[in-house]
Amino acid sequence: MRIGYQYTVGIHILLMVTFLKEDKVTSEKVATSIGCNPVIVRNVFLKLSKAGLLRPGMGKARTELGRPADRITLYDVFVATEDAENVFRMYPVNIRCPVGGKMHDLLSFRFESAKNAMMAELSKTTIADLASELPPEKNRLPGLICNWDSSEQRHPIVIDGSGHHGSCTQSTKDKGEHNH
Repeated sequence: MRIGYQYTVGIHILLMVTFLKEDKVTSEKVATSIGCNPVIVRNVFLKLSKAGLLRPGMGKARTELGRPADRITLYDVFVATEDAENVFRMYPVNIRCPVGGKMHDLLSFRFESAKNAMMAELSKTTIADLASELPPEKNRLPGLICNWDSSEQRHPIVIDGSGHHGSCTQSTKDKGEHNH
């Protein structure tokens, strides 16, 4: 089973649009928050838009959700960004082999059952549910958008409203201490 990065990028986009209501969320800002190339984000923007989950803002317009956040589930995002029918991919087999010839029969219904359970679980959580778990006092972009320094682990470099750049050192021992 392999679920691609576009799924979590899609969730990230929708969360930013939901949570940062006062800010214009662009692919560049999302890419900076994630630490990836904006082209990746634009590709996911397109998929979310085609699925009716997102209305990208053109020019000065804000990007908006295609429907209320409490009506967008993690399942909806999965279907929009991934191949939901082929969650489990099986390799071609030698049908003359007593094991290989039975692999698809042995695994197909089990994989289908696991996929259905996963989709049912994803259907229980909405973007609004996730957004409600984010700290409400941090729902503005200045000081929030991060670039990533590639040394050791990903340490964000915070860009505050004044244009000042500083590293945000969040190692496991000093969580919460920021050097600006």
